[in-house]
Amino acid sequence: MAGLGPYLVKRLIQAAITVFVVTSLIWALFEAMPGDPTDPFYANPNLKASDVANMAVSFGLADKYIDTLTAQNFKLVPNSEIPNSDPNNTYYYTMLVYNRHPRAVSFTLNMDLKNTGIYVVSSPTEIHLNQVYLKTSSTERVPAEYKYYWHSYQSNLGRSIQTVGVLPKKYVYVLFEVPGKNAQLPQNLKVFNLYVVDKPLYERYVFFLKDMFTFNFGKSIIYNENVSTILAQRVPRTLLWFGLGTLITYGIGVPLGTYIAWRRGGAAEGAVVGASLFFYNMPSFWLGLIFLWIFSYTLGWTPIGKFASQGDTGPGSTCAVLGICPGNPFYVVVDYGWHLILPLTVIVLLGIAGVILLQRTSMLETMGEDYILTAKAKGLPEKVVRNKHARRNAELPIVTSFVLSLAYAIGGAVILEQIFSYYGVGYTYLQALMRQDFFLAGATLFIISLLVILGNILADILYGILDPRVRLQ
Repeated sequence: MAGLGPYLVKRLIQAAITVFVVTSLIWALFEAMPGDPTDPFYANPNLKASDVANMAVSFGLADKYIDTLTAQNFKLVPNSEIPNSDPNNTYYYTMLVYNRHPRAVSFTLNMDLKNTGIYVVSSPTEIHLNQVYLKTSSTERVPAEYKYYWHSYQSNLGRSIQTVGVLPKKYVYVLFEVPGKNAQLPQNLKVFNLYVVDKPLYERYVFFLKDMFTFNFGKSIIYNENVSTILAQRVPRTLLWFGLGTLITYGIGVPLGTYIAWRRGGAAEGAVVGASLFFYNMPSFWLGLIFLWIFSYTLGWTPIGKFASQGDTGPGSTCAVLGICPGNPFYVVVDYGWHLILPLTVIVLLGIAGVILLQRTSMLETMGEDYILTAKAKGLPEKVVRNKHARRNAELPIVTSFVLSLAYAIGGAVILEQIFSYYGVGYTYLQALMRQDFFLAGATLFIISLLVILGNILADILYGILDPRVRLQ
């Protein structure tokens, strides 16, 4: 293990560069997508436009500006200039021009103007008011000759409102409809105009890197929670299933692969290789469904889905079937274990075939080396030659496979997690991609990449421990 310190420093520098490149690629993919990670939040009725704007600012996506409009900023407009206007009402308007196209615009009034209508319209170019139709109800049809119409925000008076979709245009017009002829706007009226505009690409890039490396992953649009909170819930579930499955798979597969390679040509080798190939080529979803149908639905030995009963005592729960209920000191262990038996069995059967075949192939190559013949010629016991000389060196490719399997375990298996209703990281990642939950998808991909890179470093270190011929320089 000479030179371990300098080697680790070198590998950590390489890992940092790799993480930097991977993170940059993730950012480039997100920038290539339409919109940005905060756009879907505007459709959330529980969030104000100002909340989403602040979110975009906090993650370095945009700059926020606030202007205050008073009654003096609104001009009186003749009714004749407003198509479909009410002759018994008075209209005031103002035009806002944004030099940089805003991603969102919102208005907050300092008072609740009862019976007063507020309308908004935006356009990429300046338009005359007589080109905009006043639509007084949601069911009213706009005449074909009008390209624009006023969007009513009557129900949003006194609250933050967003204008015309996620991306307003350069010109935004605000119209007040005050009841009565020659009516006046309140002199103490204030309209707080909040708008956010995209930061330059290089600034967005710097903020993205900072957020990723500080694990500030943002908020999920699916669950309306911080991504870090969601991953803190889902990662342990997936690690418990796939991490434990990986340990069992290699714990059984390596000795079995070693044995059939050493006793090659026998009945045991044929049976094990045949069974391994059978499960190795079997679709994971098919095996999962078959096991669910036999052991859960038909025999009722295992639960049909979920990762735990979590205190539920109803039919099909751990309490109802096994008689071990909340309050029992062993309840948590039995609850998780009972739900894990079937998924764990499936993942082990699917993974152990590859481990057995890999170890068998590696052993057969190692057994032909000169040092194995020398060890046998010295008269060393067969068990010593097999385990200390042959098996140890044959495990080098197994080490790489094992470490990377542990690293990938956090990603889980999307299909199997859906089959068993086991809502872990794999299922969460798929949902994030399908529903364009950029923050959640990006964070999951970043964590998986980070673990794979660290796994490679660990595999290299283990090489030096297992094989004396390997020196870390």
